[in-house]
Amino acid sequence: MSVRWLMACSSRTVQVVISANVRSPNILSLATAAGYVTGMQIECVVNAGVDVASLQVAGIPDDALHLIINGRMGGVINGGTGLYTRTRLRLTNNGIMFGGGGQGGYGGGAWVQYHGSSGGASGGGGGDGAGFTASGAVTMLGAQPGGRGSDYQYQGAVFPGDTAPAASGGWGGSGGPIGQSGFSGSWGGVGGSASASETTPPGAGKPAGYYVDGNAYITWLATGARLGRVI
Repeated sequence: MSVRWLMACSSRTVQVVISANVRSPNILSLATAAGYVTGMQIECVVNAGVDVASLQVAGIPDDALHLIINGRMGGVINGGTGLYTRTRLRLTNNGIMFGGGGQGGYGGGAWVQYHGSSGGASGGGGGDGAGFTASGAVTMLGAQPGGRGSDYQYQGAVFPGDTAPAASGGWGGSGGPIGQSGFSGSWGGVGGSASASETTPPGAGKPAGYYVDGNAYITWLATGARLGRVI
C-alpha cells in the first residue's frame, strides 16, 4: 500500500499528517521536505484508522515536536517497541499505543531409557506474540498458538509384563496479545516401562514490548490507551 503524506507549512510550524499505514516513518526527513528548519515547531498527526509500526524521532531538537496519535502506534510481533525517543517531545494520545505481545515459551522435553536403548522428544516452539508485521505491508497480527512437541515410542521387544516406553514433548506456549507477555510452554511426559526417564522444564513466555522507551523525555498532554511496558 502506498503512503500519502499531507504537509502544511506556516511561519512557525510544519505539520506532517500520516494518512496511511506506514512503518518507521522518519519525521525529521518528512518535515524538512515540507520546509522545516531549526527553530520551527513540528506537529505530527497520525490520523484515525491509521497504523504506524514504530516511529523515528531521532535528530529532532528537544521541545520541537508535538506528536498527536489518533490511530494506532505500536510495536511489531514478539515484543517490539512502539516509540523510542531520547528527544524531549509533547505527546497527545487520542488513540492506542502498545508494545508487541511477547513470544510464548518453548515446550518441555522428555527422555526415556529401556535396557540400554534410549530416545527423546523435544518440546514445541512458542507462538508469536501479537503486533504489527515485522516487514512488508503494515498489518496487525493476532497472537499465535504454540507448536506441538515431538513424540518418541520404543519399537523393540519388551520383557513380559512390560509396556513399551514412550516420551512426548510439551506444547509451546501461546504468544501474548498486544501489550501482554507470552504464555509458558507445557511440560513433556513419559510413559511405559522405562528403566530411566527425565523431563526438562518448559520455557517461560517472553515479556511484552514497550509502548514507550524514553518516558522521561515525554510530556503527556493526553494519555489515551497504553498497553504494554514503559521505561
